[in-house]
Amino acid sequence: MFMTPIVGGLSMPVEQVVTRYPELAWELRTSDGVVGHAEALDGETAWLCRINVQPNYRGHGYASRLLHTVLAHFPDVIVGLAASPLPFAEPGLGRGELHAWYGRHGFVSAPLAGDPHRMIRMPSPSHPGEVTSS
Repeated sequence: MFMTPIVGGLSMPVEQVVTRYPELAWELRTSDGVVGHAEALDGETAWLCRINVQPNYRGHGYASRLLHTVLAHFPDVIVGLAASPLPFAEPGLGRGELHAWYGRHGFVSAPLAGDPHRMIRMPSPSHPGEVTSS
């Protein structure tokens, strides 16, 4: 379990849950239960598949806590993602907002043919796994 601080000096657990390798998943819990979820695929390049926070819990930094947990799991690996909203997910950030949000966490645009929303985050040479934000 990875503990992260929340407002008011309390702690909130982000727990890795059991999945079938190479799939990895984490849950963010409050006293109300699971309020956020992150999924990734392990490999030579790790792929962040999804970060989701329930709509009534958004805007409090919970997605950032989930992202920091995922990045801490892959300190020496390139992490990639497609910064595009899922069409079947609850309304959240749009494409531009997703690119900006991931950019604040050290991801850069790296589009490929057929994957225009691809972003990657390189491990820091001096501090692998360090999360950068502005």
